[in-house]
Amino acid sequence: MGCTQKYSDFDLIRKVDFNKETYERPITLMQVLPNGQDELKACFNQWLFFSNAEKEKDASVPVIVRSLCPGKDYLMNAQMTERWWTTILFTRSCVTIETQCAIQKKDK
Repeated sequence: MGCTQKYSDFDLIRKVDFNKETYERPITLMQVLPNGQDELKACFNQWLFFSNAEKEKDASVPVIVRSLCPGKDYLMNAQMTERWWTTILFTRSCVTIETQCAIQKKDK
């Protein structure tokens, strides 16, 4: 059995256009402030070669990001942990995202 972990940190995410492979910190015109926190975990299974758990996980990450902090457009200090377990017949690929929700500060 093999196990692999990968950690990624993102200081600011604009939920609607997040892509972990081509991540660039969004530029905002207003200050973004923390406002609550959220966490979500998802796992995908693969038996033999009937699916691709890693590919399914990667395709789901943008959907998971958009699901965090409903009603908020930004996430702050997001930590993504990806894990893979592999045996001869079975693979499991998981992702956990922990983040602070964020709001833009409105001018008075």
